Amino acid sequence: MGKLLITGGMGHVGYETVRQAAASGIEVVAQYLSTFRKQDAEAAGPNVTWVKCDLSDPFELSMLASAHDISGCIHTAAIPNDKLGFPQPLRTFQSNVTATELLLEAARRLEWRRFIMVSTGSVFQYLPDAVTPVAEDTNPTPRSLYAATKHAAELMTSVYADTYGLAAATVRISWIFGPPLVPRLFDAPRGPIPEFLRRALKGQIIREASGGEFAASFTYVPDCAAGLLALWQATSLKHSVYHLGSGRNHTTEEVANAVMRAVPDSIIQIGAGTAPWTDTTVMRGPLDCTRMAEEFGFRPQHSLDAAVAAFADWMRANPENWGAAE
Repeated sequence: MGKLLITGGMGHVGYETVRQAAASGIEVVAQYLSTFRKQDAEAAGPNVTWVKCDLSDPFELSMLASAHDISGCIHTAAIPNDKLGFPQPLRTFQSNVTATELLLEAARRLEWRRFIMVSTGSVFQYLPDAVTPVAEDTNPTPRSLYAATKHAAELMTSVYADTYGLAAATVRISWIFGPPLVPRLFDAPRGPIPEFLRRALKGQIIREASGGEFAASFTYVPDCAAGLLALWQATSLKHSVYHLGSGRNHTTEEVANAVMRAVPDSIIQIGAGTAPWTDTTVMRGPLDCTRMAEEFGFRPQHSLDAAVAAFADWMRANPENWGAAE
């Protein structure tokens, strides 16, 4: 078997997927665009070949594909949310749609064994309520730039599977958190877990006027990467769309309680309402992840408490990564 191409190899989900794949003995080609952290690249080990490439450039992608013995792809690279996408709509389309189409064409032409396109629960923006689990056959209802581009990529993935027989599938993920991503300033699209942990570990008392009624399906990044690799390694895929996540929503109050257990003596008080977490996103029910469980026996291994505690331990061990002294 050839090498596994993981796009967005320096990204949040991408890097963890690279790390886990390499640790399991898989030969990886890890693509990145502009950000390159030498220390992280070296830590991923000798099974990884790092390649700088603009995936939306046909020539650059063709050179990458021809230079390496690639047998398939886990495509995580993207403009990852509306906050980053809104100011640059053309670049968002190029990153999220054009790059996906070019990768799919490479997969078709070179007969890759599998193509996994990582999408998002954000494609569901018109739902009857924010409580009912979102089934994997629910029709997406995008209304923002980010959601629309990700759904367009989903559609192209389905077209290549249905029309050309490519073994391709979309995997929707939701509210990923965990190392090494800890924004040093407030970043609503990343959710309350890294925000509260950063402030709590700095010894700050956290009192927020609103946000306690926000709820989301938070997923620890090692669980996300493990699920993506389960799909890559499966003998066959029975479906063209999968949901990957915890399968349930947790409120910000539950997050606050988990943080206070992970950081003893911390104080977090939150008022009612959903802002600021809904300022840039739409609340929805949890992604129903039945297919992953039934088809592969895959379920995330970390509870909310266990994931938050592990994340806190990582932050204590890596204070330089999140500005502990600032």
